[in-house]
This record gives sequence, C-alpha cells and structure tokens, in this order.
Amino acid sequence: MRKISVILSFILISVLSLAACTGAGEDNENKNLKEEKILVSTTINPVDEIVNIIGKDKVETNRMVPKGSDAHDFEPTIKDMETLKNSKILFINGLEMESWVEKAVEVSGNKKLEIIDLSKGVDLINLSEYDNGEDDDHSEEEDDDDHGHEHGKYDPHIWLSLNSLEVMSENVYKELSSISPEDENFFKENLETFKKDILEVKDEYYKKFEPHKGKAFITGHAAFGYLTREMGLVQKSIEGPFQEGEPTPKKLRDLIEYVKENNITTIFLEQKASPRVSETLAREVNGKTVEINSLEDEGDILDNLKIIYDKILESFN
Repeated sequence: MRKISVILSFILISVLSLAACTGAGEDNENKNLKEEKILVSTTINPVDEIVNIIGKDKVETNRMVPKGSDAHDFEPTIKDMETLKNSKILFINGLEMESWVEKAVEVSGNKKLEIIDLSKGVDLINLSEYDNGEDDDHSEEEDDDDHGHEHGKYDPHIWLSLNSLEVMSENVYKELSSISPEDENFFKENLETFKKDILEVKDEYYKKFEPHKGKAFITGHAAFGYLTREMGLVQKSIEGPFQEGEPTPKKLRDLIEYVKENNITTIFLEQKASPRVSETLAREVNGKTVEINSLEDEGDILDNLKIIYDKILESFN
C-alpha cells in the first residue's frame, strides 16, 4: 500500500512539473511575441492614431492622455510612468502641446527613451499671424493664467492640416524604421497607403471649399488656423489658441459686429471650451450654435477631419 502511495505521489509530481513547464513555455512564448513589438508611448489621440496607422501590429502603443483629459494640464499616472520606463520611443505633437513631457521623462528614469516631435518639418503658423486681438486685448483671466502656463510661439494644432499629417506620418515612419530596419518596407507601405487616403480627402474637399474661399466662421477658440490656411478660409475666435479665458466686452462687441456684417448665422462651440460666450454671441445675432471639436478623444483621424469640414461647409450654405 505504501509502495502504491509512493508511485502515485511520483506520478502527481511528474504531472505537476510537466504542467508547470508547459505553462512556463506558454508564458515565454507570449512574452516573446510581445517583445517582437516595439513598445512606444504616445500623447494625444491624433499622435496615437498616426503611430498605429504606420506601425500597425509591429508596435504596441500606450496613449498617455486619456479620453476627456486636457493635453496641456495632463498629469501622467503611475501606470503611465511604468510604461514610459519600458518604452523605446515617446511620440509627441510638440509645440508646447504637452508641456509636462520633459518632467515625466525625467521621473521615469528611462535615459534611453527617444522623444520624437512630430511637428518637425511642418510648415508652422506663428501665433503672431493671428488677428484675433489676443496680443492687445487680453482678458483678466488670461493675464492670471498665463503665469502658470508656458506657451510656444507657434500654433500647435497641426493635426488639422492634411499637409501636416503627411509630414507627421513621415516622421513616424523614419523613427520606426530606424528602430526596426527589418520592417522598413512594412512601414513604408503603410505610409504610402495613408498618403493615398490623404490625397483622396484633398481631392474631395479642395473642390468643395473652392467656391467658399475667403469666407469666415466663428469658433470657440483659435484652433483652426492650419485648416483655414489650407482651405482658403478665415477664422475668427472667441478665445485664443490656448483657451486663455473669456474675451473682454470690447472684443465681444467687435465679434458681434463682425458676425452681423458678414451674415454669419452659425457659431461653433467646443466640448473643452466654455460654451457660455458662444451661446451669448449666437443669441445676439439670432444665430445657432453647432458643436465642433478641434481635438477628438477617439476615432479615425481623417474621418474626424471630414466631420469638421462638413460642418463648416454646412454653415456656409
């Protein structure tokens, strides 16, 4: 009887050992599959979208700025810092859109991390080119807030330009190819496909906007400069490019006068900008408010652009 117990014990140990080995083998296999991907971190949705379009299943992305968060005031979580510590690349929009990045990288302790600024090579718009009164007609809130925020000299909303999207995607392609040269053809193919998609959008909407060149629209904040430059439009905004605060009474009066003179009936407002002034402006001119968002939290980047285009076109009609 004792001999049988010993044999059964031996069999049980053997089975458990075999199961453990098998489990370890599966874990190692899963780990190897994971290690084959390039682990990268991204910031805002447009950046994350472009990286996934070019990298596809060759990259594993960690988008740091989640849905509903403001990219300017975002604070990374402990999980973000852990992922950042293990990431090979951090892709950013740049142009002070993510002013917290430098500190986050320092805290992560990842000295090998490559930070890739997707604005490199983009035809940038200097904020001084905007004629919205931000420089000479600051609101009281703006004067108070500016001491706590460091803004750059260029408009950071580059993802709202089809030409800029091409440059941004090329920057992603170059970096991923340098990290994984054996996959360069794969990344190149994805880049060319994306450029083809961009070209199709250009062909469609350049024609649609052609009859409306020189027309103006009113937005919650001055985020659409790249779009207006590309489509030949005029942007007038309630707040500046960084949502610095509500306008002074003088600026609001000027906007009301401008809207009436140009027969504008649609006032665009945004989720992340105060709707109160937009609604007030719409009432003053017997117009209506329509939601338009310069930075969507999710969704295909070109589809989001087309939604913006269609809403602007509808406002002209």
